[in-house]
Amino acid sequence: MRSSRATLLSALFPLALFAGAGPAAAAPVDGFEGGLPAGIDGSNGILIGFSTFQGSGAVAIGTTSTPPAPVPGAAPGNQVLALDVDTDSFAGFVHVFENAAVDRLAPRDWSSFDTLTFWLYGHDSGAEMFIDLLDNREPGSTGYPFELWTAAFVDDFSGWKAMSIAFADLTRKEIGNGAPNDGLGLTTAHGWALGTLATGGPRTYYVDDVRVVSMIPEPGTVALAGAGLLFVMRAVRRRRP
Repeated sequence: MRSSRATLLSALFPLALFAGAGPAAAAPVDGFEGGLPAGIDGSNGILIGFSTFQGSGAVAIGTTSTPPAPVPGAAPGNQVLALDVDTDSFAGFVHVFENAAVDRLAPRDWSSFDTLTFWLYGHDSGAEMFIDLLDNREPGSTGYPFELWTAAFVDDFSGWKAMSIAFADLTRKEIGNGAPNDGLGLTTAHGWALGTLATGGPRTYYVDDVRVVSMIPEPGTVALAGAGLLFVMRAVRRRRP
């Protein structure tokens, strides 16, 4: 039941958030105004902050205030992440959450949220893309034994699109890294990643305003948004005569 509700409300996210209604709760993840911090957690031997990954080809990340078109509703000078990628297998970037000094892992508690949202600039290329969520690690482990959860989507649009990925729609990705297999807990979320499979040539994707939100309303309340209005309908039990 929770899965179907989360999926439905995730599908309605662009109407709810970007028509002015907003989710029930939200927390910023990445806005890219401070650049792309990167460092090493020496006690674990782990790259933290932003880094790239690839199976083949080339990939690079940076920030820019001049994407091909402004992010809808963004202030002038807004910074976005630019992902330059050319691969015939897979490539992308990951943000492993770091502390302020960028020298230690700093996982976040996302257990009160149910959806990851972000703006993505697409090219209608037909390439398959994916979001990964890095959940908990094996206690006492070193390296990257994060439990990975993933969702795939297709670059079938041009320009900016409001994306939403319901946590209930994520599936576990087994990569043989010794990660725990104990379900998606979200109390120690270690990061997230965006990647693409074969691009068919060089492309630049742009990303902005990454958030976690709670789209499931309180029990007995249904929130609907449209044309910037929020309508709240409360269930009322009718008394029998």
